[in-house]
Amino acid sequence: MPTRSARSSIASKTSLASTHPALDVSGPDWDEGGLTLADRIAALVDDFTPSAIEEIAESGETDTAHLRVFFTSTPDRDAAQVAVATACGPAVRTSATSVADDGWAARSQADLRAIRVGRVIVAPPWDLAKTVAAGADDVVVQIRPALGFGSGHHPTTRLALLGLQQVQLAGLDVLDLGTGSGVLAVAAVKLGARVAVGIDRDTDALGSAEESLALNGVADHVELRGGSLADRPDTAHIVVANLTGATLIAQNQAILALSRPGGYLILSGILDTEARAVAAAYEPGGPCVWRAAEDEWVGMIFRRRAL
Repeated sequence: MPTRSARSSIASKTSLASTHPALDVSGPDWDEGGLTLADRIAALVDDFTPSAIEEIAESGETDTAHLRVFFTSTPDRDAAQVAVATACGPAVRTSATSVADDGWAARSQADLRAIRVGRVIVAPPWDLAKTVAAGADDVVVQIRPALGFGSGHHPTTRLALLGLQQVQLAGLDVLDLGTGSGVLAVAAVKLGARVAVGIDRDTDALGSAEESLALNGVADHVELRGGSLADRPDTAHIVVANLTGATLIAQNQAILALSRPGGYLILSGILDTEARAVAAAYEPGGPCVWRAAEDEWVGMIFRRRAL
């Protein structure tokens, strides 16, 4: 059963626990807006520290999807169940459960291979330079997916990586909000940024990011911090936020305040149905200068007005 990461912060991670809190979800595979059930559920549970989303095949059913969402704690799972039930109604069924740790995380990540996103190649250590050949102008980012959040395979991460390649990073500071595995912070430094600061509220994610810094030899250029927007991080020339559309809209003033005048905001994690509202929330601080889409996901760059 393959694992489907729905964001950089929703990727499989190993755990020392003998069982994992999980939520079984079943419902129509597509909604009226064209979203799969997996993507819709991923967006709904993103605030409740999910660790993986697994799609379960059921023989004989073509229009119904069955998912299992793993969480880092039982309270988060229970809160996510309420959120899903409230948003989806009776058409989507949920059931709380606990699943024994039988090595599913490591197995599901073992098949991941290197991918190319523009000049950036994201690769697990076991597939360096095997699947995607690196050219002289390419940068390679090593990520060990089984250890934490984010492998670079989801469209939202790819859009953020593309966004980083649209702006001049040389000598500038980058702030990565919700750093997860650190893939964006590492890529920013390898693309020329002077320094990157990665912030995440999840201690497991920060542990994974530390591993990524060591793998890529950039620990002297990337600082990791625990916390959230409420902790008022330092400002930066470039702010990259691969979050959710709802979070980007709700926290627009706080995120705008983190980008220095003349700098750039690189936003991802936005569903195409949310893109107009996100643009309206950020255009008062400066125009949208780049937009790209992959599947139902959208990435945007806003240029902050100079003083």
